[in-house]
Amino acid sequence: MITDCHLHSFAKDAAALTGAYVPPARDIHDYMAEAARLGVRRAVVVQASVDGTDNSRLVEVLRAQDSFELRGVATIAPDADLPALHDAGIRATRVQDRARLGDSALDTLLDMARRVAEVGWHIELNTEPTSFARIAALLPDLPKGTRLVLDHIGHVDPAEPDALFRLLDTGLIWVKLSPTRISTDIGRYTDLTALVTRIGKGFPERILWGSDWPHVMTPEPVPQIPPMLELCRNALSRAAFDRCMWDNPERLYGF
Repeated sequence: MITDCHLHSFAKDAAALTGAYVPPARDIHDYMAEAARLGVRRAVVVQASVDGTDNSRLVEVLRAQDSFELRGVATIAPDADLPALHDAGIRATRVQDRARLGDSALDTLLDMARRVAEVGWHIELNTEPTSFARIAALLPDLPKGTRLVLDHIGHVDPAEPDALFRLLDTGLIWVKLSPTRISTDIGRYTDLTALVTRIGKGFPERILWGSDWPHVMTPEPVPQIPPMLELCRNALSRAAFDRCMWDNPERLYGF
């Protein structure tokens, strides 16, 4: 059985699709119809940037649980009602840190960690290698027990992963093995096999997988889920694969 720890659900109403990009009108029901055939039974919906800090649609999406168990990752406002969001199924907040693209909220990391510690959430970081040293310097000041998850394998260059492994060596960092943002071999991911194998051997208790469905702002051809799962099956041991796809998400998201 499989847990997809990173997908987005967008509004079907085209009038609601506003923001920095216009995403496809594909929602959680489209996703479940596709993913169920592949053995996915649990999924984590990550709030899209087009929704800003309005959590209402994410909360509505999480009510779609039927054959799937769902959890959420929210972008939160200063006045967000965290206990209510927790009751709705949200288990983390996301911090954007794409400094290269002019979008970094890393300065808020410590304050955010203190806030979400009250409800036992973790923090998901959409970050990149230029920030790894700064993140490492912040780790000692985080509340005890804080868990940080790097989206998209930290946007690391698979040929130069040493900075990523220094972060992982701290014992506080988890990583999502979502390949599409860093691979130059979409659909086969041969350039990531060695990297995923090394991560899986060294840190099997802190790996997750996410599809990034429905792949916004991604060049054609649109990535498909089966080759991503095949990458993980080939690169990870059977025990590490099972931990990545089921056991680790269960611990982190409280399925």
